[in-house]
Amino acid sequence: MTSSKRGISSHIPSFHKLSLPERVRTIRDRGLISTQDYKNLLTGRTVLSLANADSMIENVVGVMGLPVGLGLNFRINGKDYVVPMAVEEPSIVAAVSF
Repeated sequence: MTSSKRGISSHIPSFHKLSLPERVRTIRDRGLISTQDYKNLLTGRTVLSLANADSMIENVVGVMGLPVGLGLNFRINGKDYVVPMAVEEPSIVAAVSF
């Protein structure tokens, strides 16, 4: 997710202190997700169906959910990026957003 196209910084002060709905609203308001994605995230309609998974890769037997966090404050070649990260280790997203 690049935010520099819109002139928006990837720095979002105290993002981790916002409630979940506030975080989702913030990324929607910055144009990083669509209104439909915003609604899906708030209602929990984000799980990949088995049918979709089966059409994506070979030998599907299920899907697995992982929390998705945002790595903030990434500046690469002069452009700001917000980096989605699906991880189970809590310190990873915090460390890369420092």
